[in-house]
Amino acid sequence: MRPSKYPVYGPGSTASTSSGEKQEFADLLAKDQINKKHVTAEVLTYLLNEPDPSDKNTAAVIENASGCNLILRVVGITNNKIYNLPVSARTKNQFVLQKGSYTFKSTICGAKYYSQKVLSAPLILKLSAK
Repeated sequence: MRPSKYPVYGPGSTASTSSGEKQEFADLLAKDQINKKHVTAEVLTYLLNEPDPSDKNTAAVIENASGCNLILRVVGITNNKIYNLPVSARTKNQFVLQKGSYTFKSTICGAKYYSQKVLSAPLILKLSAK
């Protein structure tokens, strides 16, 4: 994985305070804008083409339908990769990640989200507080 090309970030703060989360979100959002056009183009390529079994990566598009900013925390079960993806309220964000098994978790307007997924093809995930 090439960190300079993908919005992949190390473990962020685990602070439970809203000010800590707000600062972490702002920091992640600033990092996410680096090479954003390239990442978006790469995600579109994964979405529009048939999945290539030999490709080690795939794409994820996360839609935040809530009125709150969120950080989607994606942790690899088998590959130890960590992705912290900021998604502003009522927007989408996308990223490229290695194929494999992951846990997804976030807090959406105070509601907890947790899921485990095996990614071998592009993922489109819609999150909301309802």
